[in-house]
Amino acid sequence: MVVRVFALCVLMFASVASAGHNELLIERVNAKFSYTWLALDKTIKANGYKAAYLQRCDFALNERHYKSDKYRILFFGQYDEMRRMSAKYPKLSPFFPLKITVMEEGLHTLIIATPPITLLPLVKTDEDRMQIFRWNEDVKSILKQVKNQYK
Repeated sequence: MVVRVFALCVLMFASVASAGHNELLIERVNAKFSYTWLALDKTIKANGYKAAYLQRCDFALNERHYKSDKYRILFFGQYDEMRRMSAKYPKLSPFFPLKITVMEEGLHTLIIATPPITLLPLVKTDEDRMQIFRWNEDVKSILKQVKNQYK
């Protein structure tokens, strides 16, 4: 039990020190959209997650006269974990699956995610907080891994 509480404190400090609850996780990838998209898909799978859905946003933005390059959202997750958390905390359901936005910006591509630690106020047990911290670290790692493929 002491080890679990210590691990929770270490993860909490590391996550809060590197990204505040209100900050987005953003990486600029030195690759065109299509390469970044493929790298993201492979990296998500390599980290034990499954892609659930792809939402294209660029067409809707263009219809409303916003100039945009390619802009998509990838929904992904580990479904058993998210199903368990949703059953235990119904207020979490709208936040699942997790999301990463991919947006072309000239010769680069931005990959953006809301840190899962923003969900911490909605859970009550240390075990569930540890789960959210793990998701947070996984999302940060996925973004870094994709960026590092195109240095």
